[in-house]
Amino acid sequence: MDKQKTVITARKVESLAIGFIGICLFSLGTSYFQERFIYRVPRILTPVFNLFGNVGLAIGMLILGGGLIYYGFTKWKSVAEKKNLYWILAVIGLAAGIALANINFKPNKSADSMENIDKRREAEMDKFRNSGELKFHNAQVDEHIANYNALYKRYEQSLKSKDEAAVTACELELREWVTKTGDIVQKLSNMDDKVELGRYQAKLIVQWEDLRLKYSE
Repeated sequence: MDKQKTVITARKVESLAIGFIGICLFSLGTSYFQERFIYRVPRILTPVFNLFGNVGLAIGMLILGGGLIYYGFTKWKSVAEKKNLYWILAVIGLAAGIALANINFKPNKSADSMENIDKRREAEMDKFRNSGELKFHNAQVDEHIANYNALYKRYEQSLKSKDEAAVTACELELREWVTKTGDIVQKLSNMDDKVELGRYQAKLIVQWEDLRLKYSE
């Protein structure tokens, strides 16, 4: 009997854990309809983000989060007598999660708070801009970065000549390049190299955005 109770308790905890993950994803998804400097993208939704941007990511996270919440319920109802308790906890969790995820984006925030957010964001971007060149001593990474440098030069020429077709083609190639970066990071055995490559990619994306803004003014 005790063993059976232990199994039931373990399954309840598992179902609540699945639901909690779903709540976190769903809550974050509600905040991604507005543009952010940094996004926490689940690996499974990376292609969606690359193709459809923050709105596509937001919708994907709502669907994924909602699916996990329901999946947690299917596990809960198979072992729990009080089935409604799961939904009560889920609603409370969603209310708190959505509030926390969106608190920095409320329209009635004071001007000082918004100014502080802008300053922190700009400071982060400056840190990436001034991070300098990195040497990874990895042939695959070096080739990958060289491909970016070549693409960056083509993008700059396309912007200068106002060739919209070439600009669009370069932006599509950048998305493919970002996707390949994720694959390369997974293959790196050294954790420090993984972190540094991730940071260096952020620097290059900021560099790319700066160039785009320069020619759109």
